[in-house]
Amino acid sequence: MTISIPEQVTTPAYREYVHYLRGKLVKAEAGLASMNDRYHRAKANFDRTQARRGITPETDVVNYIELKSMNPELKFWYSKVEHYQREVAAYGTALTALEAAHRMLGADDNWMDDEVPISPAT
Repeated sequence: MTISIPEQVTTPAYREYVHYLRGKLVKAEAGLASMNDRYHRAKANFDRTQARRGITPETDVVNYIELKSMNPELKFWYSKVEHYQREVAAYGTALTALEAAHRMLGADDNWMDDEVPISPAT
């Protein structure tokens, strides 16, 4: 049995995959917000510590940048921010591509609006 392309994009498995990607995108966005907040708190702490020592971007930019680049906590949190930025970009791109393909195929249903339960293991 052969299924045409427009029929493939309306199958329950396809819709479940779209909802899976949406769930992953939401989780990635939440992770990005959380890691971004942690990075900014760590950077604020770093800035306060360095300001007590008289090193600020305004007074001693060279030492400030050098100390910032050597700080392991800032590197760690920034790497987490970058990780979630990549995830958001990947899931967002996948959903955008699926939506564009769906439009090009001319299917008229609202495939992105159907509610499909997402398993807790996602």
